Amino acid sequence: MAKVSFTKLGLAKNQEVKKVEWGECTIEVKQYLPINEKLNLISNVINAAHDENNYSNPVKVDVYTTLEIMYAYTNINFTEKQKEDVTKLYDLIVSSGLYAKVLEAIPGNEYCNLLNAIKKSIDAIYAYQNSVMGILDTISTDYSNLNFDATEIQQKLADPNNMELLKNVLTKLG
Repeated sequence: MAKVSFTKLGLAKNQEVKKVEWGECTIEVKQYLPINEKLNLISNVINAAHDENNYSNPVKVDVYTTLEIMYAYTNINFTEKQKEDVTKLYDLIVSSGLYAKVLEAIPGNEYCNLLNAIKKSIDAIYAYQNSVMGILDTISTDYSNLNFDATEIQQKLADPNNMELLKNVLTKLG
């Protein structure tokens, strides 16, 4: 079998946009999002949806996926002020039907691949956090913080002023 030079294929990145009419506005919707932008989108969703309990909240995943798709795939300009109130922005975009209209313009395989990548990334993070290596990393981080705190406490106790305060407190306690 003869090899074909990659450069002779004449490939070009898909930069096609589909136009969606919304009231008096024409919204452009990208048909393909370059991989760097997809990676940023996925990262933004995961970081924003990650709760303090070390898991991704599924409702937040939906909210931030919706917003990140609107930011990345459309030419709609959102101000920083608008982006601050995530729930209000999400409710406006979804309840008005705008998001459904934009989704109709995104190719199905593009949308499915994006959702699948987000889900796989979340699953991989969760699997890692609950693996032996993930648990050891957490313990190591906690131990490092504890060691730092112990050193700080030792330094504070070595300060003569703090030692005098500690003696006074102990004396008063009996």
